[in-house]
Amino acid sequence: MKKSLLSQLENKISLEMVVSFTLTMYLIQELVFYNILSGDIFYVSVLLTFLGLILGLLSTSFMLLSSSIIVIFLGAFLLFFEPIIMPTNFKLFLIVVIPVYATIAYYMKKSVYIRKLLSFREDDIRGYLKYRDPLTGYRTVESFFSKYPEFISSLSNVNHADSRVVVASLFYVDFYDQYFYRSKESTDQLIRDMGKVLLDKRNPEELFFYMKKGAFVVLSIIYDNEQERKSILDRNKITKESLNTLFFKTNIVQGITIRQSECFITRKTTLTADQVLHYLYRRAETDLAVEYI
Repeated sequence: MKKSLLSQLENKISLEMVVSFTLTMYLIQELVFYNILSGDIFYVSVLLTFLGLILGLLSTSFMLLSSSIIVIFLGAFLLFFEPIIMPTNFKLFLIVVIPVYATIAYYMKKSVYIRKLLSFREDDIRGYLKYRDPLTGYRTVESFFSKYPEFISSLSNVNHADSRVVVASLFYVDFYDQYFYRSKESTDQLIRDMGKVLLDKRNPEELFFYMKKGAFVVLSIIYDNEQERKSILDRNKITKESLNTLFFKTNIVQGITIRQSECFITRKTTLTADQVLHYLYRRAETDLAVEYI
């Protein structure tokens, strides 16, 4: 979605430029008014300018700022309909001074607030980017190693009807290095397409991880019974078939080969996250029969 014209303008104009422009405009205004206005009227102009800046700084939203500006604008406009003896140029100044300075002050406050917010949330943003892959938007390898112990610790030590099992499912495109060597852009598009298929074919409660080089891992939790195990195997089969319908598109459209495997993990397992990944890759490469751990 394209950014609005106002957002584009805000990105181009820095806070320092706005502050410098405001101070320069205020200084020129006071120097000019000091020579042409009487003392009382000069003080009124200074007060109104100050009120405009305060209004902008105290406004919590653009709608509140707009409402305040409209009320003040209407009040000042009444100067033209009342028997107030005052130069026309100064009447015009009274009409625009508060809206102009209030808008500038509101923009300055908004910019300062955003900078402050980014400073406070820098660690959160850094952590989010660390655990999110920029290409797919899915969790990263680091996130998998972080989430795996949490999933295992949530499982019960006792086998009963409601016992649960963690299923780690691997899907990866074969010959990834060859695709990447031929066209990085086409390979990236293929990975995005794979991520979209996973999003469409898998359940919302499952966690998706992009492990780099065309490999995705899906963590699922199911009940420990034959029906649930068969269901996850069927779901993996459907997902693999859907992924195999994708193409690597350059000047020549080429089909791809998807390898897939899964690992059933209970609380009693001693497999670490590294060992689970090694098992998944080994089984996907050699097409081992189904194993339960």
